[in-house]
Amino acid sequence: MTDILQTPSGSTSKQKRISELLLVITTILWGTTFIITNTVTQVVPPMFYMGVRYLIGFLAFLPFLAHLKRIDKKQLKIAFIASFLVWASFALQTIGIKLTTATKSAFITGLNVIMVPIFIAIFYKKKVPVKIWISTVLALLGVSIMTFGGFDSIELGDILVLICDVFYALYIIYLDNNLKHVDTIGFSIILVFLLSFCSFIVSFIFEPIDQIFGDLSSQIFTLGNLWIMLYMGVVATMIATLTQTFGQRHVNSTRTAIIFALEPLFATFFAVLGNESLNWQTIIGGIIIILGIFISIERAKPIDGPIDLNGPQITQEE
Repeated sequence: MTDILQTPSGSTSKQKRISELLLVITTILWGTTFIITNTVTQVVPPMFYMGVRYLIGFLAFLPFLAHLKRIDKKQLKIAFIASFLVWASFALQTIGIKLTTATKSAFITGLNVIMVPIFIAIFYKKKVPVKIWISTVLALLGVSIMTFGGFDSIELGDILVLICDVFYALYIIYLDNNLKHVDTIGFSIILVFLLSFCSFIVSFIFEPIDQIFGDLSSQIFTLGNLWIMLYMGVVATMIATLTQTFGQRHVNSTRTAIIFALEPLFATFFAVLGNESLNWQTIIGGIIIILGIFISIERAKPIDGPIDLNGPQITQEE
């Protein structure tokens, strides 16, 4: 038995340092994706974009397909549930980013850090610490300042990204509870395959596929877009998935949350490099959100309550 917020047992200080570095790299890679997604989805339909991105990520994993032999029925079930949660999150985020700015979506995405301890408290019927409620109020205030210039200006993209936070918070909790039971690379291969498969299915049903391969093909399949897709598939998907899953094996949830809270800052940095403008409303709201996030995780204490981790831990060859 182990608590979801406690330091993983059996991890050496060297493993923890390396894992923290991997999570920082993950956060930087994630930060690059907001401005890229915002730009590309103005031309490429969001679900088709996700399908291609994760298909490329899956193809990048082909040299590691032997790891699938280590996946049993239990691990396959874990991968399917995790894939549904993260696909719902990424789908809502991708569509949301298209409909709002990269900077605003990044700060709103950061709110999943606050949702994690709240959901843990709800699921395991524990009292939510006062500082979590303070953080929530600050975060909502920041979102209001940054996003709402009056109720007529509420953007659908902001709401979709906020809903995406719910699914991603659930994904983090589920991953924390089950990651020790899976072969990391095999799990990652199944994850990106299912992300691509689900995205293509939804794209074929709801998006104008005849136009994607017809009238819009000259705008979608440009050399520039193909290079972007290659980066998003190999670097921002395959490499980021591995750095995250390997990193979270030896870092507790609280420390992980601190590192992931830097994502909006990296995203804003890359958005500005991409010529996205900032106004004072966005800056002030973003600062308040970051303040709320760090209050929620600073010197965080574990929320008591054992979580059943059934089954033997799989030793990952590294």
